[in-house]
Amino acid sequence: MKKNIAIFLSFIFLACQSVKADTAVGITGAMHMFDASGTETTRTSGQKNTGSNSDEVLIPELFVETGSDGVTLGLSYIPTRQIGSKSRTDSNTGGDSGTYKAEAELDNVVQLYVDYSVTEYNGAEIYLKGGIQHATIVTLESLNSGSTYPNKDVFGYTLGIGAKGDLPYANTFYKADLTYTDFGDYSADSDGGTGNKVEADFEAVAVKLSVGYKF
Repeated sequence: MKKNIAIFLSFIFLACQSVKADTAVGITGAMHMFDASGTETTRTSGQKNTGSNSDEVLIPELFVETGSDGVTLGLSYIPTRQIGSKSRTDSNTGGDSGTYKAEAELDNVVQLYVDYSVTEYNGAEIYLKGGIQHATIVTLESLNSGSTYPNKDVFGYTLGIGAKGDLPYANTFYKADLTYTDFGDYSADSDGGTGNKVEADFEAVAVKLSVGYKF
């Protein structure tokens, strides 16, 4: 986390040194709609237990950006993005049952993005967005099998469209974005000595509204 904050602050410093470009900082309120799916394969029987989950989470986000001539380079940071959780209860042949709860979150999400202006509409600048995200998948599972799974770093790509315009206050502006993000697959063997394996896929659609200040 400290490393990510250092990167964020370094980007602000470098951006502020660019006298030919507009530099801005701001805050975003984003509604993320997550879709997660996964499969756990047991070592002993080879049985595959699959599941999926969809969730909606409102998450704050910080950003800094600099740009000129219709091209904006930005960096955003989110401390934590919850993915969601799902539970099920299984019974074995002996009549014993157990509860399996799969839960995870994305920590320290850092995104490097580019906004490319394509046109104007009703006083607003319309742009296309492309970005690369890095995050740590933190597993918070509670599994009756005794399995636990390690945290892992993943990368993802983001595509989107947005609009930007000035607000009636000094040097302030708004941004509205609709984005889609697909993270790389998570695959890991259990740490609990069971030899089980899990594979998961995460993607998200987000609606974002931002307010920023230009220097």
